[in-house]
Amino acid sequence: MKIYLDNAATTQPLIDKTLVSHIKTAWYNPSAAYAPAEAVFLEMKKTRQALCDVTGFDGGCIFTSGGTEANNMAILSAYKKGAHYITSAIEHPCVYETFRYLETMGAQVDYVRPNGFCIEAEDVAALVRSDTALVSIMHVNNETGAQNDIHAICGAVKAKNQNAAFHSDGVQALFKTGIDLSKSGVDYYTVSAHKIHALKGTGALLYSNNKAPIRLHFGGDQEYALRPGTENTLGIQAFYEALERGRDGFSAALEIVNGLHKKLLEGLSAIDGAEVNLPDIKVPHIVSVSFPGVRAEVLVRALGEKGIYIGTGAACSRGKLSRVLTACGVGKSSAKGAVRISLSALNTAHELAVCLEEIGYEVKKLRRFGRR
Repeated sequence: MKIYLDNAATTQPLIDKTLVSHIKTAWYNPSAAYAPAEAVFLEMKKTRQALCDVTGFDGGCIFTSGGTEANNMAILSAYKKGAHYITSAIEHPCVYETFRYLETMGAQVDYVRPNGFCIEAEDVAALVRSDTALVSIMHVNNETGAQNDIHAICGAVKAKNQNAAFHSDGVQALFKTGIDLSKSGVDYYTVSAHKIHALKGTGALLYSNNKAPIRLHFGGDQEYALRPGTENTLGIQAFYEALERGRDGFSAALEIVNGLHKKLLEGLSAIDGAEVNLPDIKVPHIVSVSFPGVRAEVLVRALGEKGIYIGTGAACSRGKLSRVLTACGVGKSSAKGAVRISLSALNTAHELAVCLEEIGYEVKKLRRFGRR
């Protein structure tokens, strides 16, 4: 039996309809000038509109290779030599490390710390200056599930400096919480297909009409000449299928995950020494739990050998002490023992019961060995 509980890393693709359609009729190059290619171009246009519709975003949409590229593009598009920037200490590495790079280019960057696990609007606003070019605060944290109030944060930023652009990494938020950016003031918002049961290698950057991103690549005129190269039509069409499914099944899926989340917390509370890193405001899909005295990667490997798959934090930072958890005030011992269990509506209560039983067994065993 295989039990997959690492859905924040990636999700099982559910795109059978798209695979058949793409292979048979929708594989043409959308830049070509004949009817079948034009049909593929229109499919891409349909996906752009669907992304704007499900997020309530009024602006443009450019397809990228994923959330990392979209986040990089948004941040670098706001770069001005010597300008001031604000981000948080709990951002995904693709955001955090981009700002670290900007610092080497002479930018001034403030890294706001969370209050508990969440970023507070007043803490961000206190750092805004007249020369602040961009503020980037994630919507949902990929390690803890903490949900930031980006509407309040963006509003506080714009009230202090209306010229400052606002970006939010929404990769872990899409179909995990309700999103309505229609009156938010958000200028850039990023999403990724493989987090919602579509394919890896596909993401998108939503951008305000007056904040068009800069090009990072050069070549042809695809994607409004902002991202040249033949488009990933399979990934884009699969994105649309996932968007349809996610939109139509949002309420039912959220109800399932809320039920699983409750059972998971109840089960973890029965494991000796378990410390749940629980934000006050969160999505139910991600649970971070620490087992002090047990190294996270050792526990993950032990469970993996039994066919139970959970994560240790950001999938791209395997083996490293969590910068996010330490910024949230989690002690070093607890951070070393933190694992991430992330749910989807495909999971079952039985899977959770098996996982919790095995976690309890392995934690007890590993602590016993650790004391020898």
